[in-house]
Amino acid sequence: MAVRAGFGRLFTILNEPPEIGRQRWFWLGFFAVVAGLLSAPLWLSPYDLLNVSYILTTVFLAFGLCLIWGFGGILSLGQAAFLGVGGYAYGVVGINLIEDQGNTDLALLAGLLVPAALAAVLGYIMFYARLRGVYVAIMMLVVTLLFETFLNQTAGPQWYIGKAHLGGNNGLGRFSADIHEPPSLLLGFGESTLEFGGATREFFYFTVGLGIVAYLGLRLLVNSRLGRILVAIREEPDRTEAFGYDVRLIQTAVFCLGAMLAGLSGILYVSWGNFITPAVFGVTNNILPVIWVAVGGRKSLTATAISTVALVWLSQLLAIQGEYAFIVLGGLLIVVMLAMPDGVITSTIQILADRRRRRGLGADREAA
Repeated sequence: MAVRAGFGRLFTILNEPPEIGRQRWFWLGFFAVVAGLLSAPLWLSPYDLLNVSYILTTVFLAFGLCLIWGFGGILSLGQAAFLGVGGYAYGVVGINLIEDQGNTDLALLAGLLVPAALAAVLGYIMFYARLRGVYVAIMMLVVTLLFETFLNQTAGPQWYIGKAHLGGNNGLGRFSADIHEPPSLLLGFGESTLEFGGATREFFYFTVGLGIVAYLGLRLLVNSRLGRILVAIREEPDRTEAFGYDVRLIQTAVFCLGAMLAGLSGILYVSWGNFITPAVFGVTNNILPVIWVAVGGRKSLTATAISTVALVWLSQLLAIQGEYAFIVLGGLLIVVMLAMPDGVITSTIQILADRRRRRGLGADREAA
């Protein structure tokens, strides 16, 4: 009975506001999507499976930005910094330990904790100095560009960490003939070690599983009491602080969680392609997540996931035709911000809900 009550409580929290999607049809659609993803390797070609796996790796980056911006009100133009730092940390530790340990367990841990530590330092500097709005966005963008500039200067033979050559703009582990490329994820111990290479079904299923866990976990978070406090900080930070909440501590903690999600994207990206270059820190890679989140609806994890998958897929289609993807996505962002500031998906759902409510009120008046 206690277990059943616990699951009932969790499902109740999953269905509470502010996250959209609480009806039975929503959960039927959710399980249908999950079933479709699980069966995808059976009918996708290896090339398409590789592309879909890459698209799914970007969802964690978008989730992190949705959490800190959509629910916490912290617009960061530097989430790619955490993605890149997480990817480089994973790659460096993995290159140095893969031969001795035979797995990437510690590399995975480093790829998550190093971005979180960086976010803790930056969050302490920004939030305890009471920086807000555009100042946080600009500072994060500057930090990201500093990483890109520094790593582009590391092409010489003196720039290495153990066996890992930073490689400058060629990327990690690509300096000389003695190349040690970042390894794919190898998790476990001894004979029970499992490999998750980018072109394999195992990597695809691993990414899908992580995505489901991240979505449901974040949904529980934003629908919980802490999530409501986070929304209150987004709307009225000074009033929330007046009620006794440590606004700066909560902002820093959420900022670290968003950094870990971005770092997870970096880890999966490195495992997917066995490479990472300073280009991941570039301006484009910082602006794209903002577009993904804003177009779908920054105040909804569901809308963010749908929008990210759709827009990354659209970018791949447009890339075949030339350098049109960023222009199209930028134009789409401008149109959406003018017509539907809360995002296409969330605004559409709100419009439909308002119409149903008005029809219900009309029916009640006629009955009266």
